[in-house]
Amino acid sequence: MKKTLKIIIWALVAAFVLLTFYLLWRQSRPVPETYELLTPVQRTIRQSSIATGQIQPRRMVYVKPRITGILSRIDVKIGQKVKVGDVIARVSVIPDMNSYNEALSAVESSNLQLREAQREFDLSESLFKQGVIPREDYEKATHSLSLAKENAARAQSSLDIILHGSSSRSGAVNTTIVKATMSGTVIDIPLKQGASVVSTSPYSEGTTIVTIADVSDMIFDGTIDETEVDKLSPGTPAVITVGSSLDRHITGTLEEISAMGVKKNGTVMFSLKASVDSDDGATELRAGYSANAEFITAQADSVISIEETAISFEEGATYVYKLVSGSARNQKFERVPVVTGLSDGIYIELKEGVTKDMVLRGNKMN
Repeated sequence: MKKTLKIIIWALVAAFVLLTFYLLWRQSRPVPETYELLTPVQRTIRQSSIATGQIQPRRMVYVKPRITGILSRIDVKIGQKVKVGDVIARVSVIPDMNSYNEALSAVESSNLQLREAQREFDLSESLFKQGVIPREDYEKATHSLSLAKENAARAQSSLDIILHGSSSRSGAVNTTIVKATMSGTVIDIPLKQGASVVSTSPYSEGTTIVTIADVSDMIFDGTIDETEVDKLSPGTPAVITVGSSLDRHITGTLEEISAMGVKKNGTVMFSLKASVDSDDGATELRAGYSANAEFITAQADSVISIEETAISFEEGATYVYKLVSGSARNQKFERVPVVTGLSDGIYIELKEGVTKDMVLRGNKMN
């Protein structure tokens, strides 16, 4: 019994030793390399530069009042179409006290001058009829009276404009009525009725009451990095993507690039504008949409291409490795010289050396 037990133990030890040596031998053997297999595909390859920006109307105006006061009425709504000259708002005048006092003093002064000129005219007329003074003096008094009347009327008109926004001398001109300065669509009304407004002057831009734009003619207004700007020129085609609908296809054309860059967050950016030529969207483009414009700087249509990972650069030449034979664990490849073309960073054009029926070596899998 003891002898049998010893034989079994030694057999187990021998088996363990043999298994250990087998595992060590198998582990020391080189693992065959396996690669991902790729097939050339016919596709369009583009090189492009990306600009970020917004969709904006080509023509847009900010309508501002011609007099300081209170916005008493707004006669339009957002989205309403207007024509040049349409009344869009009314402003109630709040006179500036300094201007009012100066205008009132001017009226009183001109009236005094008018009364004095009238008195001198009456005296000159009487003396002229009696033959005491010559016609020249009479005509001079007549001219002085006319000037005094004009000055008085002008001073009164200025006072009326300060108080009411218009005068009898201005006729149809009324500064309290705000009219559209271009035909288009109302896209923004930043104020509400009762808000204070300031007229445009050399010292103030004035308060915007309404923004009007031609929404039928939109453009892409954006910026691009200085490293990309030299690749672009007016006329470069663009594919524009708006943030509201990534599946929307919009084509455009680069129209202009700024001649001077502006430094933003440590990077020099150049502004540019591109037209919107066509749009397959069911809804209209809205002003202010965030958008990206991809400007196509180079393009190769329907060319044989492969992933760039399949390309090997050796000894100053370009090669791919064609699968000759092999299974999942024993692949054999043949090196084939190729001529490459345009690359978009992922796929590269193969001009010579490869056909669509070839199977090529890709990334290593183990």
